[in-house]
Amino acid sequence: MRGMPGHRYSIGYTARCPDSSDRNMTLANRITIFRLSLIPVLCVCIFFYSREREWLRWAALGVYVFVAVSDFADGFIARRYQQRSRLGARLDPLADKLVVNLGLVFLAANWEFGPRLPMWFPVFILGRDIFIVMGAYTIKVYAGKLRVEPRFSGKLSTAFQIATIIGMLLGVSFLPFLYYSTVAVSLYAVLGYVAMGYRQITQRSATG
Repeated sequence: MRGMPGHRYSIGYTARCPDSSDRNMTLANRITIFRLSLIPVLCVCIFFYSREREWLRWAALGVYVFVAVSDFADGFIARRYQQRSRLGARLDPLADKLVVNLGLVFLAANWEFGPRLPMWFPVFILGRDIFIVMGAYTIKVYAGKLRVEPRFSGKLSTAFQIATIIGMLLGVSFLPFLYYSTVAVSLYAVLGYVAMGYRQITQRSATG
């Protein structure tokens, strides 16, 4: 477009460059955030459950199953459509740990559920997670870099934790078998992580 002499004008638009918030607010991350928002709903259903309010048991079960399915969905979407992000890498494991640990604590604290879940069980699961986090920090301090290697035992441990919560909400008679099996698998997974961490530290010492 021509204008006054010595001046040049153009008609058009400036493309909006995506900022970090655009990249973080992917569909996968939105699902994860929604999953986080459902955790208080799950806890409220478990907390107010009684034998006179049996519907709350089924409401809690429905919420928990939906949370578990959405966990699979956001992981699949992130991998399939290349929507991995730093925000997702932090939020996804946070949501997983919160729904398991808080769910177990509230289930063990409500004596209306039967069969009952012993109070030491959520303490054990939380202690296991704290131990793994502290171990990862120790490896990073001594080895300088942490190589996270997915392990089948870790996935199996998570599966047993989920099965224990579902079994508790369903009121299955073999609940003790579920939580004792979860303890055994969790200890096995911890030993695997300890061995992996030890290898990384010794390799660092050998090359250093």
